[in-house]
Amino acid sequence: MIKVITLLLFALLTGCQSVESKIEELPTVGFDPILYNKSEAFTDGKVTLRVESSGTDVWLVAKNGTRSFIELSGLTLGGSRCAYNARSKQLLPPGSVSTFVVPTVGMLGLCFNNEDQLMFINRAFSRISPKAKGKDSLSLLFSVSYDFPGKADLINN
Repeated sequence: MIKVITLLLFALLTGCQSVESKIEELPTVGFDPILYNKSEAFTDGKVTLRVESSGTDVWLVAKNGTRSFIELSGLTLGGSRCAYNARSKQLLPPGSVSTFVVPTVGMLGLCFNNEDQLMFINRAFSRISPKAKGKDSLSLLFSVSYDFPGKADLINN
């Protein structure tokens, strides 16, 4: 009985690892996200962050549907062997959609183990995704923090 409880406890502890803790264990390479496009968006009070790819290009699409500026920090994209970490913070204006260029699929591919890299070589690769849904997509570790930089000043004044 004790063996079963120990095994169950071990399985729970090792299987419940957060994305942030996985990224913290990886060596990181710094990069600078480049603002590619910015357009207006309706204000619905929501913040949406997505990583999208097409061919070898990868973008971060950030929608700020709030009425306040948002500061993105700690942007990290990674695989099983390493991660890319943004060196700078990005400021998103209210009611906007901003598209940032991040490392390409080829650069991100260096951060995956050998079995995952074979997918780039041997199969018709379709996309990279934070959620691996099929056999033609790779799981990407993605983490970012955002803050409302003016909110604390407004509350204190």
